[in-house]
Amino acid sequence: MSYLHTIITADILIRRIPKVPSHFKVVEGRMIANSIAFSTKPDEDGLSVDILALTTLLQAVQNPQKNYAGLLKAEIPMNEKFECKHDPIDGNNAHALIVGNTRPIAKKLAAACTVQEVLPEIF
Repeated sequence: MSYLHTIITADILIRRIPKVPSHFKVVEGRMIANSIAFSTKPDEDGLSVDILALTTLLQAVQNPQKNYAGLLKAEIPMNEKFECKHDPIDGNNAHALIVGNTRPIAKKLAAACTVQEVLPEIF
């Protein structure tokens, strides 16, 4: 049995955001995520994210040539009464869910997100 992390408002959650199709726009030199990147699909139990305290940005984005890291404070969904739950899956102990249908708060999550490019490690 693995340890479950209790997510608190200060935790940073990472949402993997594909570069193509574009789920962001550039405004005054800053990348802004769009709400599609934070909307659950009808068959999902919640929005998949990773907990930064349990992983690295590179591990979370998996492929920096194809994905950006969307960084979001857990307090944003929690203040909207959404549960943030550590939900480890095979091969990813840092996996978590913002539980439920996030469509009603997707614009708020996108606006609060910082989109960051992740550079691959060079050995």
